[in-house]
Amino acid sequence: MKVKVKKLEELSKVELSVVFTKEEYDVEYEKQLAKELETAEVKGFRKGKVPRNMFLKMYGDAKVHRETVDALVNASYPEAVKMKKLDVVSYPEISMLDKVKENEWGYKAVVAVFPKCDPKDYFGIEAKLEETNITEESVNNEVNRLLKQHADLEVAEGAAIELGDTAVFDFCGSVDGVEFEGGKAENYSLEIGSGQFIPGFEDQMVGMKAGEEKVVKVTFPEKYGKEDLAGKDAEFKVLVHEVKKTVLPELNDEFVASLELENIKTVDEWKEHLKTNLEVETKEANKNKFEDEVFTKVLENNPVVIPQEMIDAQVEQKVNQMSEMAKSYGIPVEYFLQYQGIKDVEQYKELVTPGVKGQIHFEVVIEAIAKAEKVKLTKEDYEKYYTILAKGKDLKEVKAQYPKEKVVSYFTLLKTQDLILANVK
Repeated sequence: MKVKVKKLEELSKVELSVVFTKEEYDVEYEKQLAKELETAEVKGFRKGKVPRNMFLKMYGDAKVHRETVDALVNASYPEAVKMKKLDVVSYPEISMLDKVKENEWGYKAVVAVFPKCDPKDYFGIEAKLEETNITEESVNNEVNRLLKQHADLEVAEGAAIELGDTAVFDFCGSVDGVEFEGGKAENYSLEIGSGQFIPGFEDQMVGMKAGEEKVVKVTFPEKYGKEDLAGKDAEFKVLVHEVKKTVLPELNDEFVASLELENIKTVDEWKEHLKTNLEVETKEANKNKFEDEVFTKVLENNPVVIPQEMIDAQVEQKVNQMSEMAKSYGIPVEYFLQYQGIKDVEQYKELVTPGVKGQIHFEVVIEAIAKAEKVKLTKEDYEKYYTILAKGKDLKEVKAQYPKEKVVSYFTLLKTQDLILANVK
């Protein structure tokens, strides 16, 4: 058996050519013919006793040839992959070779392989980690946000709608004078300015009062969930029933005590608590932004051709996970997706594909850097990354659930990421 490899770089695939001599083919042919003769039945002969020549004359050798080809391909393909040290990530596309030497037979297998990456320019990335600076204004904004969560809505007789008010109203939508499904409701409650409705709808309600009617004209976005409405001009007949104003609770120690926060009884203690939380959240957000900037540049410096088969396989995994989740709720996956504003499975695939492709690219490049830098895990590394993996859970239980052989690849990637971040300018 002779094996040759041709790289198809633009597809991240290879073409394996496997050629057999006539002798190799004949040996397998005789094995397959013997199997056929064992079960052949011809009148006048006992089962398995039909002469070879008679069998071939009666039935020909087309089936024997097919079985011979299948046997040779099935046996030789894994061997050829191993011989050429290929990291395949898809099933092969098999076809027969039509140009071989006399008395030879062969096939070619086109198969996707794990993307190759010769990493470069991953140390010395220029990026800056923003400082965490929580101002008094930031704390006050957080106080007002939380006060609003505990606010009451009170009907304001005779008041005109302002941004931030809540309106209770009826509406009926139509396109070209025809009402459409889902475009009608009564006593609907909406915070004006929240952006929940079609762009322009809420702005046109500003200034309306209880008892007032109005026709609101809008245009559906080009990318709207319902294709029959996307990009269409629409009119909504609106009747306002009530205008409600938001009444914030008074900020005092009594209000803080009602929150029942441990060791926090006064306004000053609450503000200090909020400041601490904001510092933690902002620090984490700044860290994530910094890391995203660094690794975005690393990936830009190291483009990779990712086989479509790898992307499709991981997208299917996500679809299966979503299907299992829907199954746990006892509803069809289509309904589960629609509840999240996704039309169907195909649209879900479109939405997740960019993220899947980006994650594969990231893992390929980081793994290549780990190999280039010969990254090895120490005892201290395992302790560090197990602690991160545990996220406050019992460390012994986490180690038992994820022994070293299961986390070595993941921890190596984490250490490689830390190495890159440690070398940022």
